[in-house]
Amino acid sequence: MLLHAPLTQSTRYYLHRARAYLGFALDRYRHPDAADFYSEINTTGYAPNAHIDALPEHRLIYVSVPKSASTSIKMLLSHLIGRHPSPDQVHRRSLSGLPSPFEIGPAKFHRLVTDPATLRFTFVRNPYDRLVSAWADKFQGRPLRPGNPFIDQYLALRPQVDPTLPGEGMDELDFADFVTYAAETAVCRLDAHWEVQDDIVAMPGLTYDLIGRVETFDRDIVPVLDHIGADATLRRGAHIPLRTSARMSWQDYYTPDLARRVRRAYERDFDRFGYRFASFA
Repeated sequence: MLLHAPLTQSTRYYLHRARAYLGFALDRYRHPDAADFYSEINTTGYAPNAHIDALPEHRLIYVSVPKSASTSIKMLLSHLIGRHPSPDQVHRRSLSGLPSPFEIGPAKFHRLVTDPATLRFTFVRNPYDRLVSAWADKFQGRPLRPGNPFIDQYLALRPQVDPTLPGEGMDELDFADFVTYAAETAVCRLDAHWEVQDDIVAMPGLTYDLIGRVETFDRDIVPVLDHIGADATLRRGAHIPLRTSARMSWQDYYTPDLARRVRRAYERDFDRFGYRFASFA
């Protein structure tokens, strides 16, 4: 009876992964240039299979930056290919259906990257606002007790980062202490939610046609919608904010000292993406 049971999405996903391993091995033999391109991205500190959604049928490459509208964009792309996960499920490829470079294979990925008709895009966010969002989503109101992966990671690294930071059993990690923790680990590729955005998107050999901003999302997402020929339903859904945390305006969290710390730690993001430093004087 089990042999005739319908395949679940998860089962299909893992069968697809198995085929991808075989295709990857064949590509290394038949398309060495493409395999070398893929390997370079993987061996230079980047995480293409974590951050890239590659849609050959739509000539589309999206590099996702956590806390920069990634849930909204992944929902849009997942709906485009006929999947309808919840916002909590869309970051799992087995449920979103969004393929990684590995899953489509080095040869197809290389053709997609170098095809002039491909739209290669990402979205970024003001570093000040992004840190507030990361803190509110992962730490705000959470007691510093083991059992949560973000809390566990913080407690393990606290002695190395700054032993004066709040320890296990404290009520929560407040925003000022989170800035200390995030600033010290921003370039360590520890967690993409507060990693320097430039360290996520600056993959070798990948040139962007669009680097949108969260602050102008409604305007900047339009070229993506036009490229995929989005219908009215997709266009309406693309403008619905998802996974918003309960918090005040980001300016309300900063003192001049905190702003300076963020400025130093995320200077590359301010410079590359054209965000202005805030003095909070």
